[in-house]
Amino acid sequence: MTKHWSLLLLPLALAACAQTQSRQVVENEPAGAGYPARLQLTGISLALDAAPAQPDGAAWRLDGNTLHFGVAGGADLFAVGCDHAPDGSALLRLTRKTRAEAGAKALFALIGNGRIARLPLDAVHGGENGEWQGLIRAGDARLDVLKGGNRIEATLPGGGTLKLPASSALGQVVAACRASDRGPKAEGGSPA
Repeated sequence: MTKHWSLLLLPLALAACAQTQSRQVVENEPAGAGYPARLQLTGISLALDAAPAQPDGAAWRLDGNTLHFGVAGGADLFAVGCDHAPDGSALLRLTRKTRAEAGAKALFALIGNGRIARLPLDAVHGGENGEWQGLIRAGDARLDVLKGGNRIEATLPGGGTLKLPASSALGQVVAACRASDRGPKAEGGSPA
């Protein structure tokens, strides 16, 4: 019978220990201290896998039918241009230069002009100075995120976020590319 009582009293004894220890932790805290506490970590560098930051001084530059975003004299960070498929279909080429793993695929998230779009990009060159590209049919409604002349945030997983300044030139590149579409039309007369 004693064995049964000890089994019943064991949880109560354990609960009493836990309450005493909790009270001691609270009593040893300075007045007004909350739990959990936040600690300032100084002298610690960012992890090596932290996303690259956008350099200062990046701006838009139009060259032919391609709009480039980058620092003057440096490599482009982002570019938007118009290409055409063999059948004449207009395609918007998106190029993002940032680190990439060879053969990787990702969705490039664009937020701006009252819209959100996720566009597929493929890594075409790997490494820290990698390159991602995607070809999107010019008539694709997701590209409307580039129209409107407002600021756009463009995020590539692992490649960081670009804060693209407002520019009406983006919408002009999209409109000109759509106007150049000579490809076969889908049912209803609109581009596929």
